[in-house]
Amino acid sequence: MELICVPGAGGSARAYRPWAAALAPEFTVRALDLPGRGQAARETPAPTLVETAAKLVERIPRDGPYALAGHSMGGLLVYEMARLICATDTLPRPEFVVVAGARPPHMISAAEFNRLVTTGDDDLLTGLVALGFVDPTALQSPMRALFVPSLRADLTLVAAYEPEPAEPLPVDLFAWYGLADLTAPGTAVEEWARYAGAGFTTAAFPGGHDFPYERPPEVAERLRAHRASTEDVPTTRRNHVGHDRPHPGPVRGLGPAA
Repeated sequence: MELICVPGAGGSARAYRPWAAALAPEFTVRALDLPGRGQAARETPAPTLVETAAKLVERIPRDGPYALAGHSMGGLLVYEMARLICATDTLPRPEFVVVAGARPPHMISAAEFNRLVTTGDDDLLTGLVALGFVDPTALQSPMRALFVPSLRADLTLVAAYEPEPAEPLPVDLFAWYGLADLTAPGTAVEEWARYAGAGFTTAAFPGGHDFPYERPPEVAERLRAHRASTEDVPTTRRNHVGHDRPHPGPVRGLGPAA
């Protein structure tokens, strides 16, 4: 199975390299850079988070089983990717979707990000460190000039993100969180349940916001378990809303939380 991975704000596809070795041979990891970055440097960046997700969908292979996984902002992106795929049938549905270290759409800190992205680099990083999104070492990093512009651009997308009314995803949704993650604690991550129209499971990992990159063996074990659980459920149950859990009706954004 191919695992399509999307990094968090300011991140790179390279962040998923440890996953590739840990998940072989059951999964082939295909990490996607956002438009305008890395291997997608020739693509024009999209003006909104939803349009960015649409561009990423265009890079998903059209044949063979696959799943989606995203960390932090990447979690919002894979949710929007899955929503688009399931709503339009542009390609086969993913076997499952993993959102890691990500608040659900109605709980993102849009107001706080909107304030931070208009500040200088020092204030931006200091604010993100205080929120738990960035390691304190970033303040003194000699690479600041390289990663801060991408980080600021991505957070601008998050700050302007307006979730559209949508049916819960008709595929299994797995939501992960770090036990020491202040930005996306378990109580917030559990709110992804309202976006799940099929199976929904949460999982806790040791560590903070960057736990997915720090614990490849545990990630691999959990992903293999997720795959086994979806293979045990008939496709007709996984791919239709409301069979594994009561249908809660359309999800409507409640407005970003500050």
